[in-house]
Amino acid sequence: MSALPQKLGKLSSIFSKSVQQAQPVDALLSRLPLTLYPVSAPEEEIIESVRDYELDLFSKIPPQIKSDFVNEKVDINIPNPHVFISTDRERGTNKYVIIEPPLDQNSILIYLKYIKELERRLLEEGKEINVANVVKEVSLKSKGIAEFTGNRLILSIPARVATYYLLRNVFGFNLLTPLVSDPNIEDISINGLSSPVFIYHREYEYIPTNINFAKLSLVNQPINGQDLLDQTLLRLVYLAGKTISVASPIADGMLPEGDRIAATFRREVSVKGSSVVIRKFAGRPITILDLIISGVMSPEVAAYLWYAIDLRMTFMVMGVTGAGKTTILNAILNLVKETNKVVTIEDIPELRLAQDNWVQLTARQAYGDTGKEISLMDLVKLSLRYRPDIIVVGEIRGAEAYVLFQAISTGHGGATTFHAYDIESAVKRLMNNPLNIPQEWIPMMNLGITIRRLPLVTRDGKIELKRRVVAIDEIVEWNDFRRSVTWDPKLDQHRLEVDSAKVMRARLEEMGKGLDEASEEIMRRSSYLSRLSRIPSVVQDPESYKLVKRYIVKYSMKPEEAMREVSILAK
Repeated sequence: MSALPQKLGKLSSIFSKSVQQAQPVDALLSRLPLTLYPVSAPEEEIIESVRDYELDLFSKIPPQIKSDFVNEKVDINIPNPHVFISTDRERGTNKYVIIEPPLDQNSILIYLKYIKELERRLLEEGKEINVANVVKEVSLKSKGIAEFTGNRLILSIPARVATYYLLRNVFGFNLLTPLVSDPNIEDISINGLSSPVFIYHREYEYIPTNINFAKLSLVNQPINGQDLLDQTLLRLVYLAGKTISVASPIADGMLPEGDRIAATFRREVSVKGSSVVIRKFAGRPITILDLIISGVMSPEVAAYLWYAIDLRMTFMVMGVTGAGKTTILNAILNLVKETNKVVTIEDIPELRLAQDNWVQLTARQAYGDTGKEISLMDLVKLSLRYRPDIIVVGEIRGAEAYVLFQAISTGHGGATTFHAYDIESAVKRLMNNPLNIPQEWIPMMNLGITIRRLPLVTRDGKIELKRRVVAIDEIVEWNDFRRSVTWDPKLDQHRLEVDSAKVMRARLEEMGKGLDEASEEIMRRSSYLSRLSRIPSVVQDPESYKLVKRYIVKYSMKPEEAMREVSILAK
């Protein structure tokens, strides 16, 4: 558990004197950094709830910690936070209400003992600290905290609550830990001190929570919300390997588990004070089968893209922020033949491929006055020496676009994402400042895939935001686009027009094949993917992206045998 000192931060200032139960709890708490305060959102009356569910705190706890509790034979039956989606019928809005285990003075005192023992071991023993053993030792030294049942140590209810806050604060992000643990949340937004924390829920979109940093208290004592917000922000940025300060009040990066963060510090550039956005990283990469099941694209569209990748056609995924560009890019790249070498280049590593022959490169900032900044453009130039079959740039927005187009003009496969509403606006952006791609190079990017998040009417009459591939265009010239895939918003259906695939036709003719032959193969692959999407053991597997890759490789090697196997499993 070498990461523990990073998680704890600076604890050397805690408990300059020993903790005495006779001292007031608020005096003992004042010696803790605010990020270790066992604070929770204020209680709120729930008049009407449309949904509720429990969260698993252990989903965000390092596996080694769980093993330690098992090995130490300490019962880890701690309480979990509970979520209520409450509704306000007068306003017509929903609210995300998080209820955490309630604290009393006993729980707080036990929590403080845990922290004191943890600090002592950190100072005396160094990095290797067994948190479960800390809980066990404190329990054995204090009366009423726990008792043995057989050879297992069973914690009292106050000790279980104290253990919950210990794990939440040491290995999480204080108040935000339950939000980060909720798989239904895609986005967490702190807009300032006085605003409630907002989340983007998969079912209810953006809704406020009952967490407000300006309205927090503990043991009836108000908490300095501004300091807690600032310290939480500093901790998040530190864990992302970045820095933020009054002198440099903007930062973005990636947390250890892959969640992306963007932050501003205090009121230097944000009127309401420090702000943070956490974009949750999917624990399991979304596959092409997930996209088919959720209606983002049809099996025919997925098969068309799979076939285009086999022909080494280049593609660009377009859309606005939050549309799902990187998700689409990642899913398509996992259709690449295993015999191909892929080099990915990103600011922040988000792509997760099942490709064995994969080189993953990331840009870096300069280190002080002596270190050299490594830009995306530097990495694109370097990637050409890796002899790649496909060069992938996570997002083009500067000089790296010029180098990428140069690379694909020499015959390399290529893929990227780009902020644009549609193919026309994308080409205009590419040809103007600051990208300045020559119009002769535009057709080197063969496909433009447009993904949007838009409101759709569900079967029960509700309006929900859904992601859909709304168009795929083959780029013949800088001003000539042939739409091979369209989407009908009334029927929520995709339509593939293979006859419009002029670029694919030209690529096939170079190989001595015809479009009719390609159309038949696309239909076979469509049937294959459709049947594959109906196999629960594939779709629901925690590492389904690796399983999907295995079936893609199997089809490439022995298509008839793979089709027979999938047909049997799909029944």
